[in-house]
Amino acid sequence: MIKSKKGFSLVELLVAVSLFAVVMLSIYTSFGAGMSGYKDIEENIEISQAARQVLERMNLDLRNAFSYSGAEAKFSGTKSDISFLSLVDKFYNNGITQDYAMISYRLEGDRLMRLCRRNQEALKETSETEAEEIASGVEEISFVYGNILAIGQPLEWKDSWGGDPKVLPAAVKIKLILKNKIKQEFERTVYIPLAIYKPLAG
Repeated sequence: MIKSKKGFSLVELLVAVSLFAVVMLSIYTSFGAGMSGYKDIEENIEISQAARQVLERMNLDLRNAFSYSGAEAKFSGTKSDISFLSLVDKFYNNGITQDYAMISYRLEGDRLMRLCRRNQEALKETSETEAEEIASGVEEISFVYGNILAIGQPLEWKDSWGGDPKVLPAAVKIKLILKNKIKQEFERTVYIPLAIYKPLAG
């Protein structure tokens, strides 16, 4: 007796192909979501690193800030930009020395610029300025300035600094917002070692 060979029917074949397609589509969707999530994480890490580098640079400049004289600090700041005298590193004869410079930070479009006038050029408004872009994709940068009203008391925060009193602020609070799919905000408070206690008038 010869056994008849039985194959797949058309319906069974279509069901198998449909199941295979559903499984492959699920795998592809999961893989795509995983890759998208990985790219988002990578972008967030890059933005966090960029923000950290910017804030570290500003931290170094502000911590090296000093007063021009007892009568005038040469420190001015508004909500959106800041200028001050600081010590900056200079490479000379295979070593590092320090120059004094007028440092300014301001936003131009979505680019954060660091402007630097060194040595005798520092106090000349029309002197040649080294301009350096230290970040792009910046949505906002803002500053507030802390003053010591009394020893042991919390700082009083102001939106601007300059004129009277002619001293350095005790601290500068920096807020940096970078553009991405999700808006990311970074903050740092920098304390200025050479600031002198002097209550604000009024």
